[in-house]
Amino acid sequence: MTSRENSATVPRDISATHKPNTIMKTSTNIIIFQDSKSPYWICQYTGPDGIRRKKSTKVPVQGGIFQGEKLSKAQARNRAQFIAHSIALQTDTDHAKHNNMPTTELFATMLNGKLGRVSQRTYNNAKTAYDIFTLWLGHRAALPLREITKADIKSWVTHRRSQVRGSTCRKDLSAIRAAFEWAVDSEIIERNPCDKVSIPPDSKDEKIIHEAFTLAEIQLLIAKLPDEWASAVLCCLGTYGQRLSDILSLRWNQFDFESRTVTIITGKTARPLCQPMQEWFYNWALATRQQNPNADFLHPRLHNHTNPSPEFTQLVRSHGIGIAGSKLGGRRRAWHSKTFHSLRASVATMLQTAGISQGMAMQLVGHDSADVHAVYIRPTAEQLRTVAASIPPILPG
Repeated sequence: MTSRENSATVPRDISATHKPNTIMKTSTNIIIFQDSKSPYWICQYTGPDGIRRKKSTKVPVQGGIFQGEKLSKAQARNRAQFIAHSIALQTDTDHAKHNNMPTTELFATMLNGKLGRVSQRTYNNAKTAYDIFTLWLGHRAALPLREITKADIKSWVTHRRSQVRGSTCRKDLSAIRAAFEWAVDSEIIERNPCDKVSIPPDSKDEKIIHEAFTLAEIQLLIAKLPDEWASAVLCCLGTYGQRLSDILSLRWNQFDFESRTVTIITGKTARPLCQPMQEWFYNWALATRQQNPNADFLHPRLHNHTNPSPEFTQLVRSHGIGIAGSKLGGRRRAWHSKTFHSLRASVATMLQTAGISQGMAMQLVGHDSADVHAVYIRPTAEQLRTVAASIPPILPG
């Protein structure tokens, strides 16, 4: 059978799909035709994106029963024409909805996609960035994404930098940039408004001096901190300075007491680590496990904590360890020179002073870059004094 076209059209009221101040293309050149491979009328039309589409109307060419109604051949053709326009109208509606996606919907879509794929910390960081940006946008968060310009992003960065340091602002912008990049890839917007937007560097007063804990301070913390925090510190040291989120996510099934190893997939870099347990850590872990044979997480309360880092820092401060800095205006938090992450520097420094090669130390700590690893070498004044004492004297006596 040869193809036979019918270009009769039915007027459509598409005003309901239009939004004020929004230019929207609609489907055109809607026809129905017969195809030798199908018993149904086929509709063909050019969508609002310029793509020519074909779809079955499911209406039999020769007539018959359709949706519980008996149609003649002529009635079937008329019904197919009507359905063809309905199909095209639905395409217009879907296209308009897709291309009019507001910022709030974009962020909700991104968060939904992150569930189960990223660590809780990464998810929370992204959600925080989205919430802050949405709050700043106000009613404009409900407008289509294309309404957000580079000028908006720059203005928000200026606003955000008045509240937080550059590193925090950079982290927030990274999450927002990734969301808009997804929108570009999905052809919802043509370009990412976050591209080539830079973060003003920290001023001299904003820079924080992070220090490593001394051995005496670590021993004090283990003796004085609440049980779960003391355990977290021990686990951090026993796993060669792993990050807080990975320590608080530790499960007992990650411990292999037969091979004396701990397996960790780092939440930040997804790097797999199989770390040997030192004798002291093996004995501590084995004794702790025997006391809690049915436990799953090593630190259940802290694992469910929404923001554990400030709690640890406050405990450190309460024991007179480290230096606290004052607030620098806006809503910036007071900083402290020693946080849980400082334990990572403590371990890296201990490995360095013990004479362990840089390559081996990087494997234990989990650093891929020698430059990054070097940043974590933060010797104390006493360690520097000990090293200096080993240098041969220049002058006699």
